[in-house]
Amino acid sequence: MTSPALLTLPSPGDLDSPLLEIGLDLTIYAERLSVPEWEAVLDIYRKYAPADVWTKVKASPDIGFNRLPAGDYINAPLSDDATFPFLHRIRHRTIRGWRTEFRIWDGKLSQGWSACIYRLAHQANEPEHAFYRFLFPWDTAPALVASLANELGKHIQYLSGHAGFCHLYDPYFKTAAFAQIFPWAKRYWAVDVEDLNAALPFMHNGMKAISWLTFIGAKFLADPKLAPQRQSLKTIPGAVLKPCGSGALLQLGEKPILGDRHRREPELASYFAAGSLLDPVLLTDITEFEGPFAERACTVDWIHRFAAPKAWTSA
Repeated sequence: MTSPALLTLPSPGDLDSPLLEIGLDLTIYAERLSVPEWEAVLDIYRKYAPADVWTKVKASPDIGFNRLPAGDYINAPLSDDATFPFLHRIRHRTIRGWRTEFRIWDGKLSQGWSACIYRLAHQANEPEHAFYRFLFPWDTAPALVASLANELGKHIQYLSGHAGFCHLYDPYFKTAAFAQIFPWAKRYWAVDVEDLNAALPFMHNGMKAISWLTFIGAKFLADPKLAPQRQSLKTIPGAVLKPCGSGALLQLGEKPILGDRHRREPELASYFAAGSLLDPVLLTDITEFEGPFAERACTVDWIHRFAAPKAWTSA
């Protein structure tokens, strides 16, 4: 397999900063955001992440990242306001339904560790739009990511989620990045295309991705449209489907793959099988992703690529 580290393009004007690269991503779309839930998530995450992920922090209403002072961010209780003064703000915003954003990051511009908790401003009597996202260097041990995902899934009331290789890009050059992401997405079918601004408001309506790890929330697991295929999910060659919290976690093989259509990996067959079986609960409406996705109105074709490959191939 070609090293994902080679799939990197430099940012305009700064050759040391990537415009676009492939990393490992774990994203979980939550039914809602609550203080006990995200505190449990942070407690779990800091058991897995290296200590230097606590290098920079962004906590609403901060505009950018602030460097963290030295402190015991791994063992100190999250209720310790001297160590975690920024968490008080996040609790306050969570409870009041305001837009909530919390990020920690090791400060590395390429192949770094980071965690993000995010919710759009919540309107009364409307569903919440929230997610947890964790990024890792592309060569992070798959067993670590799978174990973390499994633990988190037991503590998050999730709609859906996914983990595997993902196109990571500099948001300041999003248009330029998506001009390249589009042809890469045509070739590397198992690499996720992330445009959370477009996807997040739709995540109560359907699932977005078939990935190496795919969370199937209780809502979609119980969907009558999935009933004829539900048992078949357990028989996909090389896959494991197991209960995970309120839903189920489907793992396609021992490690993530690129899904290179030019150099076929045998594991890709399980992605096509999972995509066909889960197709009835995948999104059928979404804001178009940037660049050629919007120009060709083919974002939904990408989402359904494993069940309807010809539509994506010809898009």
